[in-house]
Amino acid sequence: MKDKNGYRNKSLLAMLFLCGLLLLSLSVGASDDQVAHETDSMRSVLSQSTDARVIIPVLLRLADLNEQKEESVVWLERCYQEAVRIDSVPAIYMTLLKLSQYYYNDNNRDSLLYWGTKIDSVSKRHNEYPNVLFDFKSFSCQTLLWARDYEMALNEAKNEYRLASELKHSYGLLRCTESLGLIYQAIRRDSDAIVAFQEGLDLNEKVNCPEMVKAETKVRLSSYQSECAIRVSPPEQTEEILAHYKKAIEAIGEVSERTGAVYKIGRDYWLLYCFYADFYIREHQPDKAKLALSEAAKYVGNNLTEDDYVLNTYLAAQAHYYKEIGDLPMAIKLIDKVFETECIIADLQFKADILQEEGKLKEALVLYDKLYGMVSERNKETFFRQINQLRTLHELNGQEEQKHEMKVNNERMEQKQHLLLFFTVVAFLLIILIYVLFRYYQRARRLKNELLVEKQNLLESQNNLKCEKVKAEEASRMKSAFVANMSHEIRTPLNAIVGFSGLLVDESSDPEERGEYASVVHNNTEQLLNLVNDVLDLSRMETGDLNFKFGDYSLQECCQSALDSIRHRVPEGVKLTFTPDTVPVILHTDTLRLQQILTNLLTNSTKFTSEGEINLSYKVDKEGKQVRIAVTDTGCGIPKEKQAAVFRRFEKLDDYKAGAGLGLSICTLIADRLGGVLSIDPDYEEGARFIFTHPYDMPS
Repeated sequence: MKDKNGYRNKSLLAMLFLCGLLLLSLSVGASDDQVAHETDSMRSVLSQSTDARVIIPVLLRLADLNEQKEESVVWLERCYQEAVRIDSVPAIYMTLLKLSQYYYNDNNRDSLLYWGTKIDSVSKRHNEYPNVLFDFKSFSCQTLLWARDYEMALNEAKNEYRLASELKHSYGLLRCTESLGLIYQAIRRDSDAIVAFQEGLDLNEKVNCPEMVKAETKVRLSSYQSECAIRVSPPEQTEEILAHYKKAIEAIGEVSERTGAVYKIGRDYWLLYCFYADFYIREHQPDKAKLALSEAAKYVGNNLTEDDYVLNTYLAAQAHYYKEIGDLPMAIKLIDKVFETECIIADLQFKADILQEEGKLKEALVLYDKLYGMVSERNKETFFRQINQLRTLHELNGQEEQKHEMKVNNERMEQKQHLLLFFTVVAFLLIILIYVLFRYYQRARRLKNELLVEKQNLLESQNNLKCEKVKAEEASRMKSAFVANMSHEIRTPLNAIVGFSGLLVDESSDPEERGEYASVVHNNTEQLLNLVNDVLDLSRMETGDLNFKFGDYSLQECCQSALDSIRHRVPEGVKLTFTPDTVPVILHTDTLRLQQILTNLLTNSTKFTSEGEINLSYKVDKEGKQVRIAVTDTGCGIPKEKQAAVFRRFEKLDDYKAGAGLGLSICTLIADRLGGVLSIDPDYEEGARFIFTHPYDMPS
């Protein structure tokens, strides 16, 4: 049996995915063409978008347009996949609810339970109890009810009520009262069902859920209550209940129009007028019943509002009307149409009574036999239910014995608990003692570790002192070597200066000799001055007192100045050449220090080159963004094994040559401060070639 009110709960209509989507609402007289047109529009939207936030509302809309059709399952399963893909919990709940509702109306309990377990797993994963969970539990309970498994249905209703009570879940309690009312209605305890449905209507006013869900619940419960009232309630109460049902339908119509929701309002109007017709027939008012049936006839043939239950209700109401006005053949014809899809005891009783009135006793007896068989089957089921109730009572008696035994066990348990408490206290004291011992052990171990650390620090200090002693001894040795070298380097030019100065004042020397003596004194004086300058520069470089003034200077002018400063030192027979790059170069450097490097390199070349050529050149390296400045000579050269040593202080390859061996060491320090590198070209074998690489930013 299908759901009597086409149950369609939308507990998540407030979901953000549906906001902003322009949907067409189905009116009372919506046609199949309108539905087909909107379905095509929705399919077009699906084909043009891959965004889940757009696809999910469209799929839900398509499912609503094709409600209770197999096509709706396709849309809903796809919607579920999209919702899981983006992990949208509201969309997942919405889709699972609609799938559960579909299989509930299709009386497919296995599929209902399959999708219901997914609802349960999602709610447990998020540690929540949403309304949709209680919707599913009500579906499960009602499928058992329609299968006439009243005992199982009642058990599920009890379990649902217990859970809702523990959680104080008002919506869950509302669904429980609905299930209980349907159980009363199924076993024809209509008065109790009316009370249960009224309790549900009162709860519905208090629950916190979307407006559309509340309106649908009110319509559904009013419909159930109206059906029961027609059979047992006084006329005044029945009319009042029907009036409330009508107001509920009007209210949901307003909500649907305002929110754009899809609701088959025509179905409820059709059912309402059928109830009115049955009520007027019961009160023997055929004229009013005819008017009600004429209103109900407006909805016949509309696929958007028609289903088996409401159609059979309409046919049964017509049959009762024709019997009331005396047209018995027409009444039988209409009730037979009902039997094509559904056969219930009340309709069999109705047809058998008509056949008996017509005098067709044989046919009436056949129906009475069938009716007797159905009643016997129901009584048999009732008997088995009573047996189950007796078994339950027996189990209750057994439970009393179990309670007594449990009491004895509880007393024993209390004794054990006292013992357990005693041992717990003892264990607690032992734990405290162990903790104290553990803390003492930790403290002793920490002190031991601190002593070990102190010992290690002392050993490290001792090693550091040894290292410092070695460094101090090395510094003392270097100091002694420095003093010895300086003494030798200073004494040599001073001796020359003193000696030749004495010869200058000797009147016996001719003027030509005095000129040579003056030249020797001048050269040694310049050598001594250079030595002092080198020592001072080296000292200031190491202490950081040597200042550098950076600016943008022409490299070609710097090179030309360096060449001019040493041109007088070039031996005869040696050419001094300059090979600049074709690209004019402006360096950001200290021009004095750069000239100092070039002057030292060129001076060294003049010392060791007796013939050939001394060449100063520079070349721009565009890829490396640097300038390679080279001083190349054709002198005696530097052996490869000594090339690394020439940059050390006081290192001289030829002790008979002038100089203290500090020039290249100073050049190395200056090159480092300028951001460059000074090196020897090991591949050049015709003399010596020193290369100074200076950074250069290429102009844009």
